[in-house]
Amino acid sequence: MKKRVLALTLGMMMTAFALTGCSSDADNKSGENNTKESENTSVNETSGYVFTYNDIKIGVDMDFAPILEKLGEPLSYFEAESCAAQGIGKTYTYSDFVIDTYPDGDRDLILCITLKTDNVATEEGIDLSMTKDDVTAKYGEPTEETDIAIGYKKDGMRINFIFEGDTMISIQYDSSLNL
Repeated sequence: MKKRVLALTLGMMMTAFALTGCSSDADNKSGENNTKESENTSVNETSGYVFTYNDIKIGVDMDFAPILEKLGEPLSYFEAESCAAQGIGKTYTYSDFVIDTYPDGDRDLILCITLKTDNVATEEGIDLSMTKDDVTAKYGEPTEETDIAIGYKKDGMRINFIFEGDTMISIQYDSSLNL
């Protein structure tokens, strides 16, 4: 259990680092390019993989404001300079998942969704209690694979299943801006 908590904490720190640890290349990203990318997705719909929580559809690159209104107050909130776009990135932590956003004009769009407990599952029914075999049975052969994760790309976004040994420790949906 201690290992799992440590691995999950490390994963969350890596996500926060991705939002705050900007390199000079990331600093040179144009907000104009990021806006064009996000305009391809409706603020109420997303392409690729989605996550549903209490009948609320949540997908990367969606406008977070109406979703936040439905989800309610998070357990914790963090903000820092965004590497995905010019402005402030925000992290909203709920009991079973974490949502990271990036700025797009006067809106905050969803950059990443991380499922952190087996109380929630993907649209395809995968939760943290399942195995790599369960994932490949639902999603097919991964488009990306490392020692600790298998990933699938679809419609300009990615879903990753992160493992510690044979135990799945998180599921992460990533915008193309976070790839």
